[in-house]
Amino acid sequence: MKNQDNIDKIRDMVNQLIKTEKEVVNLTEKAIKKAKNPTIKYLLRGIQYDSRKHADFGAAALEILKFKTIVGTKERKEVLALLSKHSAIERKHREFVSEIKYLTKTPALQYLFEQIWGDEKKHHMILETIMTKRFEKDPEAQWGFLLGY
Repeated sequence: MKNQDNIDKIRDMVNQLIKTEKEVVNLTEKAIKKAKNPTIKYLLRGIQYDSRKHADFGAAALEILKFKTIVGTKERKEVLALLSKHSAIERKHREFVSEIKYLTKTPALQYLFEQIWGDEKKHHMILETIMTKRFEKDPEAQWGFLLGY
């Protein structure tokens, strides 16, 4: 399969992914409205937020496939400063959530705080990747180069 054919196939599949995630968001919203139990509503909202995030990540993937310039020098400095601050907050927050997680012996609470901790860890990793691989090395590089095309 040629590179362009592969890119087109990925683009089509990502568009389907986005469509499915948006459908899940809508269905979850209907379930939230019907649910009476507050715990169920909160847990469904968590699933809904993840589906929104997945749709956003899909949109980011489509942007990468456009092979546009990542970011200019001025934006790089402004965004990098904010991301550095955000990363420090995420790191401290992850430690805080870890402390809460170990204070409880209730399995349901341990599970919930483990999920939060895992998300915080992922957030931190994403921020670190953006700061080290997308801004610091070559702010004028094109995303296509990162894909090996």
